This record gives sequence, structure tokens and C-alpha cells, in this order.
Amino acid sequence: MIWLRATWHLPAGGSPDEVDALLRGEHVPAVRSLPGIARHRMTTALRNNDGTHPSWWRGEDLFFEDDDAFASAQGSPAWADLWAGAFGEKIAGLWREAYDVVEAFVPDDAPAPSAGLATALFGTWHVPPHLTPADVDPVYLDVHVPNVRRLPRLQRHTTLLTRDWPQGRHADTWRGAEIRFADEADFRAVHSSPQYQAIREDGFNVSVASHHVSIYVIDEEWAPKS
Repeated sequence: MIWLRATWHLPAGGSPDEVDALLRGEHVPAVRSLPGIARHRMTTALRNNDGTHPSWWRGEDLFFEDDDAFASAQGSPAWADLWAGAFGEKIAGLWREAYDVVEAFVPDDAPAPSAGLATALFGTWHVPPHLTPADVDPVYLDVHVPNVRRLPRLQRHTTLLTRDWPQGRHADTWRGAEIRFADEADFRAVHSSPQYQAIREDGFNVSVASHHVSIYVIDEEWAPKS
């Protein structure tokens, strides 16, 4: 599966209500009319992992089953119009990145969805210039990933490999991942747990470069009717 992630800012002096009206009335219907789209999520940033103000305001995640579906969407008139309307003119700092979903892991005891908004943490990172993927990947895949999957109350852990997209552009990051919890209460509890402290100290953070982590809520998830 291919995961296309987009985030953006509200410009200084911008009206959240006006932008949200355009988002819901113009942009979201256009996204959900794309051929080949398998799932669409809307997100709102809460904070960066270090507690600072979030690096973005709102975002969205588009999912496609394979390369053919992704190419079909990009070749459609709807794709060309996505950011050409009033909504695209009202936002700032649009950032988009495409990933191949390596694995979506769901624990056997994963909590069911709660009445609150699902809360997720998304991280990306680079390979340091003095190392290679073969140096950093074993720390991530063999040590860090198993530690993450031991977290209590984990709902899902998705590992990603960044694509060079669009064609001719090198990806901004090497890998990415999302850990998801049923709601913010679960996330806050886990964030201060011994298991979470273990993933901070397992050697992964010091083996990679430009590790950026953001925390957000998933406002809405949509899939086409079969």
C-alpha cells in the first residue's frame, strides 16, 4: 500500500473557520473523488514530541493499494485540481511525502476504538551522512520496532519506507512510522510508561539524523463504499 501524507499551516491572519469551510466543502470531496483511493484520513496536530508547538496545523493521509492505483489518481483531472482552488490559496507551508507501507502491525490485544479521537505519533528520520542504511536499519528493525510493539494499549504500528516522489525528486526522509492509540488518554499513559522509556533508550534515536516526531488526532477516517 502507498501512503501519501500532507500537512499545512494556517497563515498569519488566516481565518480557521474560512479555511475549514473550504477544506470540507471543496478539498475533501475532490480528494474522495480520486480514482483508486482506498482510504482518506483528516488529522489535526496537537504538539511536537518534545512538547513544543506543533510544526503544522492540519493534515490528511491518502492511501492507495498499489502503484497502478496511485498512478491512476495522479493522472486524473481531480488530482490536477486538488490544490488549484480557493483552499490551496488560503493555506501555507504545504508539505507532502509519499511512503510505501512496509508493515501495518496490530497487536492481538489491540484496544477497540473509543468514543474519543484516535491519537497518533508520526516520526521520520534520515540516515546520517557518515552511515549507510545498512548501518541504521538493523537498530531500527531488530531493536526499536520490537520495543515499540511491546507498548501497552498500542492500537497499531505502521512502518514506512519513503518514496522518491514526485518523479525526479529525492525523498526528504529515509523511513517513517506511525504508532496509534485509541484516544489521547491511552497515549498520555503510555508516554510516561517504562516501556516507552525503553524505546527512548534503545539506541535508535542516536543512530539516525533529523528525527522529527509529531503528535496528532485523527478527526475522521473515510473509505469508499464497496
